[in-house]
Amino acid sequence: MTEQLMQKAKVLHESGQLDAAAEIYLQVIEAEPHQFLAHCSLGFVYILQKRFAEAEKHLGITVTYEPRIKEAWIQLSAAIYNQGRAQEAVVCLDRAIGLEPGDVESLTNRAVMLLGLGRITQAQTTIETALAFKPDFVHALIIHGNVLGAQNKHKEALEAYDAALAEEPDNQLVRENKEQALFMLGRTPRCPPNYMRRLFDGFTETYEQHMLETLDYRAHLLLRDLANTVLSKTKSAMRILDLGSGTGLVGEAFKDIAHGGRLDGIDLSPLMNEEAKKRGIYDELILGDLEPYLASGETLYDLILAADTLIYLGDLTPTFGGVAQRLDAGGYFIFAVEAKEGDGWEKTSHNRFAHSLPYLQEEAKNQGLEFIISENHVLRNQDDAPVAGYVVALRKPT
Repeated sequence: MTEQLMQKAKVLHESGQLDAAAEIYLQVIEAEPHQFLAHCSLGFVYILQKRFAEAEKHLGITVTYEPRIKEAWIQLSAAIYNQGRAQEAVVCLDRAIGLEPGDVESLTNRAVMLLGLGRITQAQTTIETALAFKPDFVHALIIHGNVLGAQNKHKEALEAYDAALAEEPDNQLVRENKEQALFMLGRTPRCPPNYMRRLFDGFTETYEQHMLETLDYRAHLLLRDLANTVLSKTKSAMRILDLGSGTGLVGEAFKDIAHGGRLDGIDLSPLMNEEAKKRGIYDELILGDLEPYLASGETLYDLILAADTLIYLGDLTPTFGGVAQRLDAGGYFIFAVEAKEGDGWEKTSHNRFAHSLPYLQEEAKNQGLEFIISENHVLRNQDDAPVAGYVVALRKPT
């Protein structure tokens, strides 16, 4: 009887009818509590349903009765790992690898877990073992690059990512990781979008407290002060675009002059956008990268703002060009940047970018924007030292 039930459950399981399969596996277990294959299969179902605690229970029973099922150890490791217990998950993977030492996927996943635990040397040894078994295994090459990057060996990481791209040229994850390595080496003209998204998604909950209280951040207020200087005193009902809107600090500082007009924001971070929505001040919050958005959109604005945004962009040609395209005649672009002596722009030790005043003036001229005024200010503190910057107003000629 139980054999027939197991066969029926297997068919349902393989066809994706997971709830129905789980119900039958439970019937088998009720009839035969020691039926470890039913426990194992039910654990696999619960993994697919992300019911990790229940999966752990049944897979734990499985390996107790029959410790030689490699896949049960692998899935038990996944169940435990997804509950935030990486060290225990590594132990389970070790049992699976003991049953098949050349299991490259398990070795790679072990390296991922060790990397997350900060055990870099062990992660490197593990991933090198995986690659010794299968040198062209793309997942292992990616993790090898990540392990090298964690050791600030970014040139070697590039080699690993290039090897992965040789196998899978269209692998987007590899391309993103390679871009990150190039950025760390100072070979990209801006922070990679995915780097920024991860950075700010992880920063959202404490962003305002950290910026305002710890760093004494004031760029949003400096923008408003400069706007009060350059804009007509009668300006109101303006159409405003907030570049890198974050949690809405800039929007809050400018919402009065947008009243009756329009206030839009764009940010790469989904969590930042959600936080900004809570203010109830934006007409639209766009999730995306500002460079392509500026270049492709049609809505015109009277005022475009960028407070703590251009510090993540080195080459400002795409941004200034997009701003020139999206400003209505007579419109203003008011922004802040970290200051650089001399000419050009450079990547800083904090993985941001600083710009010189001559560079900003030349770039504005190249894009047909009038350089109205610049002011020297302290934008924030960093490592108990003031961060010098420029607050600048440009204008699109009428």
